[in-house]
Amino acid sequence: MMNKIKIFIVDDNFVARRGLRNFLQAENDFVIVGEASTGRSAIDWIRGNEADIVLMDVRMPDTDGIEATGEIFKLKPEIKALVLTVVEEQATILRALLAGAKGYLVYSRFSPEELIKAIRAVLEGSIVTIPSISPALLASIAEQLKTGEISDLEKMEPLTSREKDILGLISIGKTNLEIARTLEIQEKTVKNYINNIYGKLQLKSRYEAISYLLRQSLK
Repeated sequence: MMNKIKIFIVDDNFVARRGLRNFLQAENDFVIVGEASTGRSAIDWIRGNEADIVLMDVRMPDTDGIEATGEIFKLKPEIKALVLTVVEEQATILRALLAGAKGYLVYSRFSPEELIKAIRAVLEGSIVTIPSISPALLASIAEQLKTGEISDLEKMEPLTSREKDILGLISIGKTNLEIARTLEIQEKTVKNYINNIYGKLQLKSRYEAISYLLRQSLK
């Protein structure tokens, strides 16, 4: 008898949950073993039940999807988590991976067929993201944070208010030109600020800057 892939769906939107259930259970080797509408109820369900993969929303009541993913990963690290959400910020994608998610898909950016492929890929050990970001890069950043390779950042010289604004814009994927337009300053000035930020925080790239912000938010 064929071993079926056990899928648990977590989303506070009933219509979204039902749509996913109806679509996915049409696959012969998929079975939907349960649903939850909040992060906390998902954690409670996982404590006493088994699943191969959790399809996890981000924005939900009580405990958000990323926090729930982290708790589930601690409870049962063998269960894979694939985030399905409308939230597209790069920092949120990285935070989800750091929590233990193995994939991150943004609604309207993937087809039903791509979702099925993503579920299978995650179960086979791959990291999948749509919008596409290098899985190797994401895994590398998550590993740096876990192992503390980017260390003692909180002890370094603090940033000015303007530098913090620019760092925040970097974290959501803004280019130098877009930052300049947002803050109504010259692009050359933005580059100077970024060089100052990197120097103060001992960083070398935008990705290390995002890692810095993630580290602060996870304290």
